[in-house]
Amino acid sequence: MRILLWAAIAATGFASAVAAAERTADEQAVWQLEEDYWRYVQIGSLDSYVELWHADFVGWPCHSKTPSDKSGIGSWVKDIRENRWKFDYTLRPLEFRSFDDVVVVHYAAEYVYDYGDGTMSGSGIWRKFVHVWKKAGDRWQIITGMCAAQEPVVAPRS
Repeated sequence: MRILLWAAIAATGFASAVAAAERTADEQAVWQLEEDYWRYVQIGSLDSYVELWHADFVGWPCHSKTPSDKSGIGSWVKDIRENRWKFDYTLRPLEFRSFDDVVVVHYAAEYVYDYGDGTMSGSGIWRKFVHVWKKAGDRWQIITGMCAAQEPVVAPRS
């Protein structure tokens, strides 16, 4: 049993390494920015986080009931910083597509808040993300995106 577990872990790591090697240079650069995005959230670096977003951004954040523009995109990072919550995350890159100066990234994320009072939220809850990054000059920025529950909604009669 233990051997099977280690084999599964090794195969997953190998598959991820192969998938990463198959990404274009632009896709690799954008994935690094996605990792920066989450690191900025974790440390509460609001300015660095907001710089990732294009001035004309519109998208649908996880924490919002409606789409948002750039002016509202950093509110959750500010909450983490000001409340001194601990924040941890795990990312699973899934699909990438490049179109000239645009890269589309699909991935899953589990993120966990530790509120410092013995309560936590988010553990075991995976969300799916799509971000569309556009390159302007030598800089990539998010122009649109969306977050949703990981489990697909099942039609009532399916």
